[in-house]
Amino acid sequence: MIGTFSYKALYSSIDLTDQSVFFEIYPGESSSQVFLRLEANNISAQSFWLDLYIRLSKSATKIKAGEYLLSGKTSVIEIINLFISGKVHLHAFTIIEGWSVKDLQQQIIKSDLFIDNNQAIDWINYTGGYSNEESMYLSEGMFLPETYMIPRKSKVSTLLQRAHEALLNTLAEEWLNRTMEIPLGSPYEGLILASIIEKETAVPDERAKIASVFIERLKINMRLQTDPTIIYGLGNAFNGDLTRTNMRLDTPYNTYTRYGLPPTPIALPGIESIKAALNPADEKNIYFVATGNDDGRHIFSTNKDDHDLAVQKYLDRIKNNSTDQNIE
Repeated sequence: MIGTFSYKALYSSIDLTDQSVFFEIYPGESSSQVFLRLEANNISAQSFWLDLYIRLSKSATKIKAGEYLLSGKTSVIEIINLFISGKVHLHAFTIIEGWSVKDLQQQIIKSDLFIDNNQAIDWINYTGGYSNEESMYLSEGMFLPETYMIPRKSKVSTLLQRAHEALLNTLAEEWLNRTMEIPLGSPYEGLILASIIEKETAVPDERAKIASVFIERLKINMRLQTDPTIIYGLGNAFNGDLTRTNMRLDTPYNTYTRYGLPPTPIALPGIESIKAALNPADEKNIYFVATGNDDGRHIFSTNKDDHDLAVQKYLDRIKNNSTDQNIE
């Protein structure tokens, strides 16, 4: 009789096709408590027989805590095996290309996937004798943007260590495959340049061209003169409007007043920007300006005269677009 009841309870069909269920097993929770909650959630009935079976089969201690996704057509025995397997449901956490570490920190704090959200501040800002502000700069660029699959109630350090190791591995591999003639002295300098490229263009096929401009400027000891570095150096003082006063303010990140690369990355660059920095287009352009067509693209020039013409065309398009909008 017990065998008949337990068999029916274990193998009876459960249809969750129309409504998937997230079911969490808490640390220290007994099998009895688990099956009572399954019954309370109308996922299975006869919790007594299920608990009896799992105790007799000595599987009670094998059930692992975590969040599980129950879906489709299944059975209690399949659900039990899922709980024993420990194959918890994984959620996507995406680090976006071009984020700063401050952006990353804020997104972690807002997320419900972590058990220690505020540790994002401590983990990113590992001080080692530095002030919080200095350590934030040292962590800039050091986490690879991509989508990471993690279980709910993860530790912040688990995500950040994965992202940091992914960055180091990617940077090391791309450094080995770099164009040897580029004037970059270390993988870290490549990362700094990649972060600038990431902030300068969102057009994939322009990354290598943008990289070539900065490489050419480094070769001839010309200032990089890139606005994103100024904005980064201003920090919270930047109000969204880059002024001439901002551009004249000398900070370690002002590439209009200082030669060479800034001291650290200014953002989290993605793989494609890292590739572009270390393998720039084989071109001699040293200038670029936006097209003014709201397409995110740029016009590239090898000399100042052509660049000045491109700038004038850009200003004319901006003026015409403004006039058209006023007419409307």
